[in-house]
Amino acid sequence: MLTVHSRDSLWLMVDRRLSYGGRRPPIDDAVKVMNLETSDGVGLLGYAGLGATARGTQPSEWMSSVLRGLGGLTFETALGVLSAAANKELPKHLASLPGGAHVILIPAFVEGVGPRLYSIDNVFDRKTGQHWYRYTSHQRTAEPGSPSTRLAVAGTGGIYLAQKDKRWWRTLLRLVNANDRGKVSDYLVADQLARINYEAHQAVRDGTVGPRCIVVRRRRRDARRPASGGGHQFYTGVERDGESVAIPTITNGMDLQAITRVLMKQMMSRFADDALGDPDADELNRLLAKLPSEPDEKLR
Repeated sequence: MLTVHSRDSLWLMVDRRLSYGGRRPPIDDAVKVMNLETSDGVGLLGYAGLGATARGTQPSEWMSSVLRGLGGLTFETALGVLSAAANKELPKHLASLPGGAHVILIPAFVEGVGPRLYSIDNVFDRKTGQHWYRYTSHQRTAEPGSPSTRLAVAGTGGIYLAQKDKRWWRTLLRLVNANDRGKVSDYLVADQLARINYEAHQAVRDGTVGPRCIVVRRRRRDARRPASGGGHQFYTGVERDGESVAIPTITNGMDLQAITRVLMKQMMSRFADDALGDPDADELNRLLAKLPSEPDEKLR
């Protein structure tokens, strides 16, 4: 996992591998990231460690459920809610995970503060039963209000990248700065991040970094150059996938991914039936009303 930010944009790249410690072949369809928008900020939550529970629940789905229905929170308050849930729910799932560690990296833009980088870290030692955790903000110095770290890595791919010559991250920082000025496209930055993931996939020999990845971008609300608020692209190797499905998104407590699924299902059903005109508003409202609207902290 890799995150980098400039003045006006933040980027996060995660691979899609789910590893099973040799018990069965890995699969590469995980979505290890979610979008979060609150009353005062926007950010991305990516993670390395637990890819899915024994029952198949992905942490991105669970994080979305934890924050669902909690409108009106500030960004840091929302992260505090998630941190408390993680400290409670993760240890029992980390007990059977090699290494027993789960790291959530959260690059964000917070109004009145600027770019921030947070992490929620949980480590469980199955031999001793000890559990360590923290929720913190990463800054360049210990001074209050110090600028946040611009680039961070995590996971086995992150270990590989951290040991490389630093020229690669200088190149990446120049690229995202040029993107801010409109000199290079969003796709060019995303393609570079996909190349970095594929390099890590080839270099990390234990098979824990997959060849497929997701690159997500967000822009601050007061960006100097008019542009879209964000987007994402799925990759296989260094090639862009033809279709990029929705990723978990919570906007002021609303589960946008769940709402979008209902709308798309209705639309596709009408296309299949060659239906014309407006959709049935009563039926649509009935389906939307059935969606969960309360937070659920249980990681199953």
